[in-house]
Amino acid sequence: MKLKSLDSLNYDSFDGESFDYENFDYEVIRSDRKTLSIEVHHNRVKVRAPKKAPDDWIEGFVYQKAKWIARKLVEQAEWHQSRLVLENGQLISVLGKPLVIRVSQGANKITLSDSEFLIRNKDLSPSSIAKQMDRWLLNHAKESLPQKVQAWAEIMGLEKKLSGVRFRKTKIQWGHCTRKGMVQLNQLILLTPLYVIDYLIIHELSHLKHLNHSKRFWGMVESYCPDYKNAEIWLKQQGHSVWY
Repeated sequence: MKLKSLDSLNYDSFDGESFDYENFDYEVIRSDRKTLSIEVHHNRVKVRAPKKAPDDWIEGFVYQKAKWIARKLVEQAEWHQSRLVLENGQLISVLGKPLVIRVSQGANKITLSDSEFLIRNKDLSPSSIAKQMDRWLLNHAKESLPQKVQAWAEIMGLEKKLSGVRFRKTKIQWGHCTRKGMVQLNQLILLTPLYVIDYLIIHELSHLKHLNHSKRFWGMVESYCPDYKNAEIWLKQQGHSVWY
């Protein structure tokens, strides 16, 4: 799919605001749908459109949403700059414990001390260290979180509905719950505050009883996690900071 460009806009004229993006490319994805929608993820703009939607209709729609798109692109660029960097001296939090990252060359191994997160790798390239971190997080999540999920399920009286716990690092979800009782969690939650971890577990377990986001669902979440709104705020404002 070829990218199209929108480059005829003067963003300085939008409500006195100035944006770093004077133009942007967007990808049009056509399918069996009746409406237009825009997604901005990872500095990419996708326009979903009906199969027979005229190009001028799509371009006009993008033009109307240009201010919002530009703001999202700038926002995501700023978020990217504040993501976790796996380098010497950087701070990381594991299960609520703040640690300083130390990277050195040697046999591949990650260990934790009282104050440091020690990464040893034969290949010190960022991609190799990131893959090592992925493996460590997945293994550590499998070791430490299923018991926590089980404990919350028992507290909430849902242990009979819980069929299992699995982990998957996805780009847009912190967790998921299936109709068969399988709770899926993003292993990156290990790097969030403890109250956020508890909230995410309670959120997904509540779906074992309410497979929606109804008032009853949120009422159940709040009954076991009274400060869930603070956790939601943290995820919205700081969640990007645990990505690397």
